[in-house]
Amino acid sequence: MRTVAQESLSSEAILALIEDEGARERAAEELERLELHPLDLNTATADELARVPLLDPFFIRNFLLFRSQSGRLGSVYDLKEVQGAELHLLSLLYPYLMVGAADDRPQRPRREHAVGSLYREGSASLLIRSVGDNGKQLDWALVGETDRGEPFRPAREGWMDHLSGTLRYRDRRRAILLGDFRLTTGRGLLMGQGRSFFSSSMYGTGIPDRVTSDLRPHRSAREYDYLRGLAVAQDLGPMQLVLLGGYEPIDARIDGQRLQTLYRTGLHRDATSLRHRHTARREMVGGYLSYESESAHIGATGLIYRHRSGSETLLLPPARYPASRVLREGSIDGYWMGERVIASGEVTLAPGERRAAEGSLSYMDEMLGALTLSGRYFGRERYSPYGMGDGHYSAGRDERGYRLQWSGEGARYVTGTVVVDRFRRTATGSPSGTMLMARVGKSDYHGSSLLTLRWLGVPDKPRRWTIRYSSDYRHGARWITRQEVRLLHTEGEGFGGGVMGRVRYDDGTSLLAEGEVRLFRLTAGQVMHSTLLWMPYLYGGTMLRGQGVQLTGRLRWRLGRHVALHSRIALTRSSDRPLATDLALALTYRL
Repeated sequence: MRTVAQESLSSEAILALIEDEGARERAAEELERLELHPLDLNTATADELARVPLLDPFFIRNFLLFRSQSGRLGSVYDLKEVQGAELHLLSLLYPYLMVGAADDRPQRPRREHAVGSLYREGSASLLIRSVGDNGKQLDWALVGETDRGEPFRPAREGWMDHLSGTLRYRDRRRAILLGDFRLTTGRGLLMGQGRSFFSSSMYGTGIPDRVTSDLRPHRSAREYDYLRGLAVAQDLGPMQLVLLGGYEPIDARIDGQRLQTLYRTGLHRDATSLRHRHTARREMVGGYLSYESESAHIGATGLIYRHRSGSETLLLPPARYPASRVLREGSIDGYWMGERVIASGEVTLAPGERRAAEGSLSYMDEMLGALTLSGRYFGRERYSPYGMGDGHYSAGRDERGYRLQWSGEGARYVTGTVVVDRFRRTATGSPSGTMLMARVGKSDYHGSSLLTLRWLGVPDKPRRWTIRYSSDYRHGARWITRQEVRLLHTEGEGFGGGVMGRVRYDDGTSLLAEGEVRLFRLTAGQVMHSTLLWMPYLYGGTMLRGQGVQLTGRLRWRLGRHVALHSRIALTRSSDRPLATDLALALTYRL
């Protein structure tokens, strides 16, 4: 039997399930490729399966065992027999998978253009995006946006707050990128630009996922975690070499000729962040050399960089760094996957208290599930705006911690996850804090339900716990409903929470419409994050405080074979502020 995917609209539902913005961008790029050439399940390797969104390492391992024992699959629907299969997730992936001979459809050019307008509390914004390829070796991307959350800038200062473009050439052995790009190495300790091995420990299995592309274009309107310059990736058989040179804008506080503070760039919403917007840049050259086999990976990253102000003056780094204008850093990362064990880690090559390290060890069993033990150490003198690695409770320094996690099937179609995280500050000697999270979910072809409990005790702060229950149900082929109840408790501040209901209509061809209502009541200090309904190239949410109501809606209407109109609106009224309106429009042309 040969099953071939047709052009699918399920990519929107897939991307809406991915919490991390960087992972969502990688998934969008991969879905574009799979839409043209679905993956053959009978010949797919572990690396090819690892690139498919929503497939975690535990499921991939079980699938490979299932295929080796059962022989060739007769249909993509045979995936439901694999241990740990979440049926509602697999149903979204079926259009991107196939069973049969290798896909031999000719490559065709792909182009997509969009213009969107965003209004946030009366402040106008414009977003443009164009991506495409020539059907062969060349592809490109151009993204621009004004007013990404910050006050509106006058036209004389430029029409775009952020403009990003990339031109890429690639064949079977080489890739050359000119423009804005990301280097994904290790677990993100050194570069922080999306991890090639990362733990989705709060929302996924906790087993480090594999992302097999070390170098990729920057296709986002966000102003951080990218380099601008030239990069070359060369395939040397089992070895891969990436060489790069470029710069990135950074937000910094400068005192004389020394950087005093580095800030994470982007979302300049207040006077302080606007004052330090792009005050300096980091100029960098370096490379990444890795060895890859079917079951193992080892890589080394080396960087040489310096800082320069907007007036072209060379700057000294922050005080925690050596007193040199030219700095050198490196890291070593590794990954190994056996029949039942996955191990991964990264350590930065820095002296003394500037070092950082992360590692994890996972054991997988068909009956018991997956058990993962991970640890982290961020030195007291570590100082980087690149992100926090696996630490959720500090600025990526001055912390030790470890995490124990179990994920598996409690019964057929019932999955569970339990996480215990312990941490402490290395310098202050404060008592260890604890995070506990437990989750149980049930999934079938009609829908899914999920119950999550989270408790957090941080030294010198009120203890907090959260209970969240959500349920999705499919009514026939076109209607889906979702209900959610969330209850929060903060020590000394009492209870808060909210309820939400959503209705979605999708005819599968031309029209998709969603409507949602959310009621919330929160005490002082409590915040609820409300992620707005997804639409192409525009992500965002609001932080709900006080008590009130939020109404949201989204419409996607295909006007023809190539053109689609997208719209999204959110109306929020709470005791903390008057009615706030968030409106987004996009018109996409796709060839």
